[in-house]
Amino acid sequence: MPVPEWSIIRRAPRRWPALVVAVLATLPACSAVAVDGSGPPVTVMTRNLYLGTGLNDIVGVSSLVELVTVADEDWAHVVANDFPTRAGALAEEIVSARPDVVGLQEVTLYRDQTPGDLRTHPDPNATHVVLDLLAVLETELDARGTPYTAVATSTNADLEVSRSGVDGGLVDVRITDRDVLLVRADVADRVRNPLQGHYTAVRMLPSWPEPIASTRGWVSIDYSPDRRATVRVLTTHLEVSGPRAGRIQERQAEELLTLVAASPRPVIALGDFNAPVDGSGTDTYARLTEVLDDAWGSARPADPGPTCCHAELLDNAVGQADDRFDLVLVPEGWRIRSVARTGAEPFRTAPPPLWASDHAGVTAQVTIPR
Repeated sequence: MPVPEWSIIRRAPRRWPALVVAVLATLPACSAVAVDGSGPPVTVMTRNLYLGTGLNDIVGVSSLVELVTVADEDWAHVVANDFPTRAGALAEEIVSARPDVVGLQEVTLYRDQTPGDLRTHPDPNATHVVLDLLAVLETELDARGTPYTAVATSTNADLEVSRSGVDGGLVDVRITDRDVLLVRADVADRVRNPLQGHYTAVRMLPSWPEPIASTRGWVSIDYSPDRRATVRVLTTHLEVSGPRAGRIQERQAEELLTLVAASPRPVIALGDFNAPVDGSGTDTYARLTEVLDDAWGSARPADPGPTCCHAELLDNAVGQADDRFDLVLVPEGWRIRSVARTGAEPFRTAPPPLWASDHAGVTAQVTIPR
């Protein structure tokens, strides 16, 4: 059956230098940093925006009829989860925490095409913007007098499905995943060297009309809070855990650690790492924290601080997060001035959505050593 239509929500792009794809072999090794706690502070946040649906049901479909059935449900969830409203709550979190840099995941771009042509053209080709999560969030931040600018973006998985249209025909919906680094506009001139890349380890998902590549990536910038200190801030969203997917996740984590080792700057890594901190399912958390300190775990070792996940329709009145997937990872020994969760409580009591995302965020302030 047809599902509600979105009005067009988009924003003119801001102009920034083209992203540079990192070539690991050409990056110098990271130099050692003496930890004395006397340098400037930097405040960072990681936030998964939530694309608005699980998309799990599209895995394994074997026909157009099956795909349309599950895509109708997924699109209805996206509409019900009302990102324009959630974006206001997310913007309030960001304005309240006032981070210098925000790492965003699931910064989804939805585009559509009518009539749909997925049967004859399976590659994603819809261009009409229906909902751009980044544009909506930036608009909400602007409206609160604390503008942020996207300074680095990685375009990751890009897929297209067909759903029912209001006229009985089919509408193709293109779903493009992105990781984004936002910087507060008043410190945007302190940013240099935006980089982006994709992991070579990619999970392939069976679907119709062809398998889906669950491409994952990362973005980074060099940020200088003053003239004497520079840190590389990176955000990423690793593959999910599980018997098979977890092995892909572990390989992506190793690629990430290669980036950290090759960086000429100390690295702060922000993201949804999809890795249980108790090590169940994958060794990812253990490997990452052999090299980097977990800001939350270091500052609040007795507090489990769960960040994931709420109900798919964000309609649970009581929080049900029981895993801590969302992390701020900092160089070993750095002073952690503060760390807190954001969005750990519902932003309203009714109607759904009650939560800004299916994840909580994490914000931390750390000292960059001289």
